[in-house]
Amino acid sequence: AAIRAEDSLAVVQLHHAGSRSPRALIGMQPVCPSAEPESGARALSGEEVRQLIHDFVDAAERAQRCRFDGVEVHGAHGYVLAQFLSPRINRRTDAYGGSADKRARIVIEILERIRERCGDDFNLGLRLSPERFGLELAEIVALATRVMGSGLVDYLDMSLWDYAKYPEDEKFRGRLLRDHFLELDRGRTRLGVAGKIDSGAAARECIDAGFDFVSIGRAAIVHHDFVARIAADPGFAMAALPVTADHLRGEGLGEAFIEYMRRWDDFVAVDATDRAGG
Repeated sequence: AAIRAEDSLAVVQLHHAGSRSPRALIGMQPVCPSAEPESGARALSGEEVRQLIHDFVDAAERAQRCRFDGVEVHGAHGYVLAQFLSPRINRRTDAYGGSADKRARIVIEILERIRERCGDDFNLGLRLSPERFGLELAEIVALATRVMGSGLVDYLDMSLWDYAKYPEDEKFRGRLLRDHFLELDRGRTRLGVAGKIDSGAAARECIDAGFDFVSIGRAAIVHHDFVARIAADPGFAMAALPVTADHLRGEGLGEAFIEYMRRWDDFVAVDATDRAGG
């Protein structure tokens, strides 16, 4: 209700961390498309894959019943759907492993079923990242093309880690990573970008390059009103990191969130308590 009162859309991001789920947090062995000794994750059974699809769809329906305007399916950052997309991580031999199309099947089925269950007026988005965690850029470009061409989603949110970086794959290094997605036919699908967009100038650069919107992460943690600040001052830039825990408290972060952010390199300044081992 508070989001809608500001004339905006309320959208929930749905994700499952798969093998990245800490065992201590979930209280059980994590799961993955295939067994993964490094994380100790076990492989999902065929029935569990089908249940995972149902769980995403059920979560979308619950969000709709709670009067949210839509959901974003998180298929990026090495979480379970990205694990299915990865030819290195996903070594399944059933309908959800093998070729790129088979590895992408779970993502397509989730989107199709959410659309069928929640209707055309429900805002549906997908987040993808094109690199790291065993992903292949060419395959993610092909999936982005397929998703936007199908009209399944209202928007595609590309998380590039850094909006101004070049691809890690040497075969694609002649152009910025973002250009490989900007050149795609998006039809009626909106295309967004995320990755170190920490100033008004960076946001403007992305929009001028051809993206329909930008997604803000770190800058919105450091400044809860980041968007309002760059609207008032296009030259505004995020405060230099690291910032103090008191600064983050002033921006509305709870203690658990602040402790989580301490795990990020050079995000939260080390204070006297930290130096004392407290």
